[in-house]
Amino acid sequence: MKIRTMAYGAYLGLSILVSLTISLLPVIAIIFWFFQNLDPLITSFGWPFVDFQNFFETQFSATYPMFVFDHFWFLLLLVPIVLFSFVIFVGFLITMLRVARRGMPYLEDGYYQKESEDWLLYELSQIYYLIVPHFIWFLSFLFESKFRPAWFGAKIGKGTIIGGGHIMTPERITIGDNCMIGFGSVITGHMYQDKTLYLKEVKIGDSVTVGGYAIIFSGAVIGDNAIIGANTVVPQDKVIPPNTIWVRGKAIPRKDLPGTDPMVVDGVDGDIDLEKLPDKDNRSKQ
Repeated sequence: MKIRTMAYGAYLGLSILVSLTISLLPVIAIIFWFFQNLDPLITSFGWPFVDFQNFFETQFSATYPMFVFDHFWFLLLLVPIVLFSFVIFVGFLITMLRVARRGMPYLEDGYYQKESEDWLLYELSQIYYLIVPHFIWFLSFLFESKFRPAWFGAKIGKGTIIGGGHIMTPERITIGDNCMIGFGSVITGHMYQDKTLYLKEVKIGDSVTVGGYAIIFSGAVIGDNAIIGANTVVPQDKVIPPNTIWVRGKAIPRKDLPGTDPMVVDGVDGDIDLEKLPDKDNRSKQ
């Protein structure tokens, strides 16, 4: 392993540790502030807070130590305080990781030899993006859908929903407006072929629907209003024309859109009878 790769590996580990440390500082400060000030603040309002605390102390003074009553409201509200602090921690962490990632070299689109120095540096740079889910836990429904890939460089248009889909290499993904990315689908700007790594931007137009568990590989270009069928694969560098349905290796014009010609406009294999596909009315009844 070359010195340059080792240096970037050390930078990766150190930057993650620094990011975690800095992200914890505001959390410690917030919890300490609540510990010191929450009880005096709440009791300053008087009734009913003081009466409730006095009642609890009268009933359980023989059971719990005085520490519980000295910090009664802090302990009572400890769970929401911790959750609030955790949100702050996640916000600082993903910001720090995003900044640290800029210190890693960026590989231009193209082919790279597997296990070469460039390939290793690319793998190291992706760790910043991939480790985020291990820290956000139950907040994944907020950060995993659209925010995380957009925060790390993906261009995602207005009204687009990432419905449980996975966006890899976000810096190489462009998705237009009003798209729907189905559950379990994968959009990736990298692809491993034999002993090479292929990197190229994926471009998805407006109002595109990507079915569940579909895979879109690097270099694919998908036109506006296209539908990518569930469990299908869009190969690398494939161009899907606008207003078509991609299924079984063919791009079929959509019959529910005006001005489409009922013929296969692109395809390499498969045998699909266009007339047997359910029309718009029949689909709505199913």
